[in-house]
Amino acid sequence: MGKNLVIVESPSKSKTIEKYLGKDYKVLSSKGHIRD
Repeated sequence: MGKNLVIVESPSKSKTIEKYLGKDYKVLSSKGHIRD
């Protein structure tokens, strides 16, 4: 089964959040704002 993806703005936040969520989640940073 695949991993769940979470996108956050900051690279430092992505590392911290990934530690809390565990192996089932992949956390990536957008390095800026995302527009619709």
